[in-house]
Amino acid sequence: MSIAVVWTLIAMHLAQPLWAQQSSSDLVPYGALKGEDFTWRESWRLIASQWLHVKFPHMLLNVLIIAVVGQALERVIAPWRVVFVALAGGAVGQLLTVTAHPDAFISGASQAYAALCGFALVCVKPSQYGWWVAVIGVVVAAYLDLVVSSDHALKVGHIAPFVFGVSAGLALSSWGRPRASR
Repeated sequence: MSIAVVWTLIAMHLAQPLWAQQSSSDLVPYGALKGEDFTWRESWRLIASQWLHVKFPHMLLNVLIIAVVGQALERVIAPWRVVFVALAGGAVGQLLTVTAHPDAFISGASQAYAALCGFALVCVKPSQYGWWVAVIGVVVAAYLDLVVSSDHALKVGHIAPFVFGVSAGLALSSWGRPRASR
């Protein structure tokens, strides 16, 4: 939900219609980054950029997947762990994207959603609605990367956070099963 609030506030600050595409360069003052300009002094951007989106439909997809999968995870895992996996996995994805594509602007929560989807596939039962939304989220991300994007390849910014989420789920499972569904 906070992603949609940030979108709205930035659109208002930029005096744009709510559904209008936001320019990547306009998002830099708010926390988006350009790979070649990234320095460790600005590491905060690896987190802040996750709340920023260029396209309204992309933002909505991220909000919906994060909300549904996050809620399913919070039924079986402590909420702070869900937030940690989303933010840490998202930051890993942002950092690897900066490294792999220094000429690109970096923003969006797809990396966080990929981490949550990987986490949910391990920690949420397949009988739960949230597990299926995580599967759909993974399929949609793969489709967008392989079919819609110009390079027709899975993005490191999606793969690495997904692996991070799966790994976090497996680590949690090895320390003891998550608390039972409510």
